Amino acid sequence: MAFRIDPGQALDAEIRRIAGEQLRKAEADLGEAGDDRHAAVHAVRRRLKKLRGLLRLVRDADADFYAEENARFRETARALSAVRDTAAQIEALDALEERFAGEVDTKAFAAIRARLTERRDAVAVNEADLAPLVETTQRSLGEARHRLDGFVVRRPDRNGAALAAKGFGRTYARARQALKRAEKRRDAESLHELRKRVKYHSMHLRLLAPVWPEALAPLRDAAKTIADDLGLDHDYAVFRAEAAEAPADLGSSSELSVVMALMDRRQSELRQAGLDAARRLLAEDAKAAGRRMRRLAKAAAAVAAREPEAPAEAPEAGRRRVAAS
Repeated sequence: MAFRIDPGQALDAEIRRIAGEQLRKAEADLGEAGDDRHAAVHAVRRRLKKLRGLLRLVRDADADFYAEENARFRETARALSAVRDTAAQIEALDALEERFAGEVDTKAFAAIRARLTERRDAVAVNEADLAPLVETTQRSLGEARHRLDGFVVRRPDRNGAALAAKGFGRTYARARQALKRAEKRRDAESLHELRKRVKYHSMHLRLLAPVWPEALAPLRDAAKTIADDLGLDHDYAVFRAEAAEAPADLGSSSELSVVMALMDRRQSELRQAGLDAARRLLAEDAKAAGRRMRRLAKAAAAVAAREPEAPAEAPEAGRRRVAAS
């Protein structure tokens, strides 16, 4: 079931399965770092975020375990950030150029993009082809896989409905709090915090989607769009900070003035769209959202319990039936 929790299975077994899949894929991504290091690093960081989201859902099962492994994944991702950050800025710049293609002369983008590309490649070279970093990351992922293999939920409700719903409700509540701060401040820091909280909420909607796929899928899509929009806004905020500190490293004053003017417009669009959508997504009271998810999880587990899998049919039996017809 990939990055989804099967409501018919024990919660701890599902956590071990999903975590194991993500860790194995991350290790495989690192093995390909020599072919396209930037894409590989991006893929690994995304899997580490998924793992942190997964653990947040069940943090009450073992608070110490959560704290240790969450810190491991956070620090591992942070170590990879230097390789990824400039690549993200290039992608954001390309998105900005695409947004305003046809409206203005975007020649200024080429020069700035060239400088960002040089910086990105220099970071990769300075990492000595990433070999030491890849080795350290591989070791950390292996240790995490060993620890997660022993993860157990010591709760009476073996399907974990109450535990998962509590984790869902906590993440939802923190997203609502972040929304209130972002609406009040409307600055880069508060919007970035909202983005992170909505991203975790999106992960939980994806993990718990099997309890009611038709209802939760649109919510998950909305959350992902908000997170993507505010993530792009954050990339622009980082670019602005760097341009203010060392503008000559990015381009001439005329080139930067064109890009900054377009960036102003785009950030205004992204922030307004993100806040408007977040108000709809997070309109429900946090306690009510948690209770609803608990009822949905219990109902889905009950349905799964009375729908045993049909036994696999022997190939010979299938051939006999076809022949008889």
